[in-house]
Amino acid sequence: MRTRRGSWRFGGLLAVVIGLGAAVGSAAPATAQASGPVLIDEDFQGASVAAEFQGYGSACLTGAAPVVAAAPGEHPLTGCSAVGVGPVPPAGGAPDGYLQLTGAANDQAGALLSEKPIPSTTGVEISFEQWQYGGTQTPAPADGISFFLVDGAVALDAPGAFGGSLGYAQKLPDDDPAGTVIPGVNGGYLGIGLDVLGNYFGDWEHRGDGCAQRSPSGTAFYVPAPGANMVTVRGPGDSTTGYCFLTATTPNLTTTGPWPSSLPGQLQGPLTGLPPGTDAATAAALLEPSKRTVTIDVTPAPDPTVTVSIDFNDGAGTQQVLSFPAPQPVPTTYKLGFAASTGLFTDVHLIRTLRVQALAPLPALSLTKAVETPGPIPAVAGTIVRYLFTVTNTGGTAVDSIAIQDPRIGEVSCAQPSLAPGASTTCTGSYAVTAADAAAGTVVNTATATGAAPDGSGVTSDPASATVTLVAPTPPSGTAALADSGSSSRGGVLGAGIAIALLGALLVAAGPRRERTTRSPNC
Repeated sequence: MRTRRGSWRFGGLLAVVIGLGAAVGSAAPATAQASGPVLIDEDFQGASVAAEFQGYGSACLTGAAPVVAAAPGEHPLTGCSAVGVGPVPPAGGAPDGYLQLTGAANDQAGALLSEKPIPSTTGVEISFEQWQYGGTQTPAPADGISFFLVDGAVALDAPGAFGGSLGYAQKLPDDDPAGTVIPGVNGGYLGIGLDVLGNYFGDWEHRGDGCAQRSPSGTAFYVPAPGANMVTVRGPGDSTTGYCFLTATTPNLTTTGPWPSSLPGQLQGPLTGLPPGTDAATAAALLEPSKRTVTIDVTPAPDPTVTVSIDFNDGAGTQQVLSFPAPQPVPTTYKLGFAASTGLFTDVHLIRTLRVQALAPLPALSLTKAVETPGPIPAVAGTIVRYLFTVTNTGGTAVDSIAIQDPRIGEVSCAQPSLAPGASTTCTGSYAVTAADAAAGTVVNTATATGAAPDGSGVTSDPASATVTLVAPTPPSGTAALADSGSSSRGGVLGAGIAIALLGALLVAAGPRRERTTRSPNC
């Protein structure tokens, strides 16, 4: 049972597995569906990648400068070892690099983890190129490559167990009762195994513990492995419970083997070696026949269908190999990862040209915020500052219930409550300066625009901020001179009184004098 958000009930996956036989059969031509924005576009050919990607274990970039050894655990993606094992692409090979999950050394485990949430409401198409080739025990291949989705609400900082669990599911190594079960990936939702060896198909080593429906091959150990050269899918899981078998590319989903693969081509490529001193561009050309291009479509929630298609690089183009209902409940967002490992058997495992695109247009809003009140604005409590907000629908769907969320402004009025794609509206609000603002000399506040998508989900813009600089008010004329006339208010009043008295005395002294005249007796 998954007790966190989403409440996965592993026993309930029985209904998902029943009826999947119709989803497995002869390959069919695939059709492109994506028309929304590109969410991730990384070719892994250069010397660096976006910060949203983290490596794990042996994962490295062949395009980057070589390093002595990969860091253990989770780490930023850097260069690969200058001395690789097997026919690995040369280090420092940008712009002809690859994401290398493992070389052909024994007991390697590598993963790529992305912390970028991908919305489930519009559906998503994920495509990438993968290489599995060049094992040191040819023709026995290594385990395989997994692509997985986890609940976007959890931290994706480590893969699951390696080996037959392909970095997605849980595992009790060698089924040893004295051992400890290694947990699966945190918040696992869907694990698609490109399984050349075939152990991901089976529930040996405690894969699928807690599931009502077990793998067709059950918990037994098989030699050779039961699901070689197959695409096998496992569902939600947490820690040591779940990761149930959902379906695989075999026409036989009964509990009676064998379980032949229905894939129209080989997941493992034919390349077995590279000539000494091969440069990166030449290596890329020699690797081309071993490339397999995988496309995974997950239609929009709440009831997604998952389709897996592969181009085997044989001239037949992209062919659909699986289609099945996605597990319920569907998380609001996904995060993605890749993993691969080697053990006694080895292969080189490479990834290139990862592209993630929404199947349908995404809703989106942008916000700008400006101060509408002309300056200078006095640093006086009670001064009203008016703001102007401009909200633009930058997505591909209509957005309703447009509103501004600003913790300093109580009420904001918007001219239009709904926006079509590309349309804008303005909103206004005001704020009264407080005594604390006046003392600080500035008012800084941040707002977001919100709305509702057609499916009812929320849409929120990136934050927008505005800073108001408050100016100390200019004192009335003469006030400053009087204030400076004494060191205290009492002294100032006293000084002013003396000045007035002296001024009065001077006025009296300087008053007009009456001129004396002598009257003539005859007047």
